[in-house]
Amino acid sequence: MAYKPMQRFNDSPGETDAEIQALLDQQLGESFCAYRQACPDPEPSANFMPGVWSKIEARQASTNVFGRMARALVGAALAASIILGMMLSTGTPNASAFDDTYLEAITADHVSTLDPMNLDRISEMEQQ
Repeated sequence: MAYKPMQRFNDSPGETDAEIQALLDQQLGESFCAYRQACPDPEPSANFMPGVWSKIEARQASTNVFGRMARALVGAALAASIILGMMLSTGTPNASAFDDTYLEAITADHVSTLDPMNLDRISEMEQQ
């Protein structure tokens, strides 16, 4: 039986809902028959179940590789976080860096010599 595309039905006054339903059921049955002919059932053999299990195990093996890799990366990230946390907690910060005021820090870095409004500095740059 060849596959025929489904026909469109018009709501004509001569067709009742029961007739339309019967035609749709007939077309559905024909579609199922065409599908069964296109995709026949595999013949059962002695290797059917072992073949199914080998396919399942092969699929699980590929996901296990990614799972193991993900667990290893999470473990490495956890170990790195713990090590960095221990390093930061044992280190003593330079107390004098936090005790200085803003003005003291500016004077210590000699930022005032780089001030663009410093006329002495501008005149030195013009002479060079």
